[in-house]
Amino acid sequence: MENEKTLLYVSNVSKFFQITGGVGRKRKYVRAVDSVSFSLNEGETLGVVGETGCGKTTLGRSILQLIKPTSGDVFIDLPDDIMREVMEIDRRLSLFSEEDMESDEYIDLKDRFEEIAREYSLTRMSGRKLKEYRKLMQPVFQDPFSSLDPRKLIKDSIAEPMKLLTDMNQNEIMDKEISLISEIGLSEDHLYRFPHEFSGGQRQRIGIARAISIEPKLLVLDEPTSALDVSVQAQILNILKDLQNSRGISYVFISHHLSVIRMMADRVAVMYLGKMVELAETEELFTDMLHPYTKALLSAIPIPDPSIKRERIVLEGEIPSPANPPKGCYFHPRCPVAMKNCGWSPRDLINPIKEMLDPYRNQEASSLPEIVEIVSDEEENVIELVFKEGQEFDRDTVKEQIHSMVLKEASKKGGVKYSAIESLEYSEEGTLIISLIQWDTPKMREPRKGHMVSCLLYDYNYYDESKRVNEDASKSAKTKINF
Repeated sequence: MENEKTLLYVSNVSKFFQITGGVGRKRKYVRAVDSVSFSLNEGETLGVVGETGCGKTTLGRSILQLIKPTSGDVFIDLPDDIMREVMEIDRRLSLFSEEDMESDEYIDLKDRFEEIAREYSLTRMSGRKLKEYRKLMQPVFQDPFSSLDPRKLIKDSIAEPMKLLTDMNQNEIMDKEISLISEIGLSEDHLYRFPHEFSGGQRQRIGIARAISIEPKLLVLDEPTSALDVSVQAQILNILKDLQNSRGISYVFISHHLSVIRMMADRVAVMYLGKMVELAETEELFTDMLHPYTKALLSAIPIPDPSIKRERIVLEGEIPSPANPPKGCYFHPRCPVAMKNCGWSPRDLINPIKEMLDPYRNQEASSLPEIVEIVSDEEENVIELVFKEGQEFDRDTVKEQIHSMVLKEASKKGGVKYSAIESLEYSEEGTLIISLIQWDTPKMREPRKGHMVSCLLYDYNYYDESKRVNEDASKSAKTKINF
């Protein structure tokens, strides 16, 4: 696909929804989409998959400008040289570290990107200029009935985009409608009926006809078959395939149905908690995925052959809140191969440490001096143990004892979080400060050509089948804690 024309480029698009609160409260935001980037070629289908609430629909609506992104840029159908320049600048900017962002090279690249974005990015347009670009892209919604006006005849619903976005006269519009209704497998008399007179599959066909009526170059398909019977789903998917082959339309295909995505998509993007964690060609992603979340997601696909057994990866814990996502890698609290630097913070360790130091749960803790409070400080990245006043104890002995308990917990299955503890030190007030290492934040990397993944396993070149073990819990347990 290297020689194909890039139709769409999405650059670091984010959409945060503010959570309303009382007077004087600190503003909070739900990070529905968090810095997502990808490109889409002409005639290509990009499948977007992920759990419910991961931001798939919000991403689709942000691309279409049905909702305004909080930040980021969307470029569509630019001249080839400008599109290539935008993508190359964005690629180079992503390679700069925070320390290098004051350099002249970074500033020059950023200024050039801003110059292009002010003229061509959909997120910075409004009014008449944005209306011109709306001709290039159209949505197909999940519920076809709610997307059709129940008081309008089908012919009026299909005609609406042509009236608003083209210069076609009434006769041309009518001829176009007759051609479209035939192309989707309905007849001319269906134009003179209301939406409630159709089945779900017929309504979705009508929604597709309306979307392609102005000859767009991009369709954003948001779960277009999820509300339909299996036999009807196949019909709709075949229509979409035929339309793409005959018209060269590009699709962003959002779906929970992994088998549908495998059939329809040329490439697949996997989202988790608003972030894109993996992007690859369809067959490679389904047969040799890289990200631990993708492996868990695809392990749920049933195999029709009972003689073949697939190991089901069951993720522990709940999906974190997008209003308060984890530090570092968003997936690390549920990741079966998480490392010590994946993002463990005081909120991840506060309850495990409380259990570890509870004398009723852990016999070893009964010999420790009484701890009256365990406090986590996210900003300082520390957990503080407050001892009961008036107690006399040997500080070094207590510190060594807690250190030993930490190493023992780290050696257990799922104990990798304890290896994120960097040091134990007493404060001037006599409290024991448990400091954690600074986490790393993964970026989208390309460990294989055309295969992008956001995971620290690949940031540090751990992906090597001959030494795939990397840092599991047992090895992390040997981490030295400073005194």
